[in-house]
Amino acid sequence: MTLRKKPLDYKWVILILCFLMEFICLGFCSSNPGLYTKAITEALGIKRSVYALSSSIRYAAQVLVALNFGALVSKFGTKKMVCVGMLSLTASVAIRAVAANVFHIYLGSAFWGIGIVFAGGTMAGTIVRRWFDKDVGRYTGIVMSANGIGGAIAAQIISPLINNGEVFGYRKAYLLSAVLSLFISIVIMIFMREHHSDASAAQTDGGKKKPRGAIWAGLNYDQIKRKPYFYATAVLVFLTGISLQSVGNVTLVYMGDLKMDDGFIATTATVFSLVLTFTKVFVGAMYDKKGLQTTLTICQVATLLCFLLFATMRNSLLGQILAMVAKVLEAIALPMETVMITLIVGNLFGTAAFDKVLGVLYAMNSLGLCLGSPVGDLFYDTFGSYKPCFWFFTVLMFLVIIGYRFVIKAAYKDKETFLAETANA
Repeated sequence: MTLRKKPLDYKWVILILCFLMEFICLGFCSSNPGLYTKAITEALGIKRSVYALSSSIRYAAQVLVALNFGALVSKFGTKKMVCVGMLSLTASVAIRAVAANVFHIYLGSAFWGIGIVFAGGTMAGTIVRRWFDKDVGRYTGIVMSANGIGGAIAAQIISPLINNGEVFGYRKAYLLSAVLSLFISIVIMIFMREHHSDASAAQTDGGKKKPRGAIWAGLNYDQIKRKPYFYATAVLVFLTGISLQSVGNVTLVYMGDLKMDDGFIATTATVFSLVLTFTKVFVGAMYDKKGLQTTLTICQVATLLCFLLFATMRNSLLGQILAMVAKVLEAIALPMETVMITLIVGNLFGTAAFDKVLGVLYAMNSLGLCLGSPVGDLFYDTFGSYKPCFWFFTVLMFLVIIGYRFVIKAAYKDKETFLAETANA
């Protein structure tokens, strides 16, 4: 009797590669941009407001490229576009490492935006959905969590390089990130494969109950473009992005305005980062178990409560407790602009036009992030406080929650009709 060695299921290799892509290239090339701000502006002699435009350029590049995400992936495949994304991220940190003026920083930011689209969560979510036909939420969450883990580790490595007493010490941090990114890029290109089988075929059998995290074939893009709930979804994704970005950008400085202890504020930031790593996995697993509506509602209610706590917060022992709770709730809310977008696309629209729909929704999310960056400070400049910002987005998020109920109801009606027709075909 001979024992046959069970062949390796290559989807697990793909999962590891996606994790590495998020861990190294986003963790080192994209996370912790605030660590560089003071060092770069002082070394190059530029104003922080001028340097801050680099973030707007990054998000603008993301919007423009994401709109063509589906067409490019369909034409060239995921492997080639991952290569473009990885090399763009490597180029972005390499350019910033040798930048002699702010225009070089802007150029690096443009490559940053391109890299995020093709090597970030959008691409990782696309690849996971192609290789896994069930528990998609769990595996998407695992991959997305690598960004936070990589960012936490990167901060401990690059911070000493940036603050080593040298005027241009930050360049060593960028160069290290570029070398690591290039190395991982080579590894990923060697082992990455396209998934050529029709994953949606698993959903054609209507006689069996599918796991909530399973995929379905879905409508084609021409059909989707005629659905009002597609455009409503895009608007809701945009409003969610601008809300989370506007509030998230000012929470720490707001606690500082309330005269809370600097050490306590730093602790809340650390707790937020650690919790965020787990909430991305939690959100994905919850989607597989309970479906889209329950998971989305949990994230949205967490967002609403987070905004309310900040709006009513005071500098007291109770205020500090509420601040810590609010940052935990923020970590539960934030997957709405990463993990949840991929899951929303797959659940509401299916796989037939997945890449194109994901590109559009990711572009709308990026536009929200781009515009959301200065909004919180605009509220402060206008009212002299961030509280009106928190109240405004509390009301807006409440309207978003209501809007999603109508969108999901309309999309599920079409989905049920499609699955019934497929089962009877």
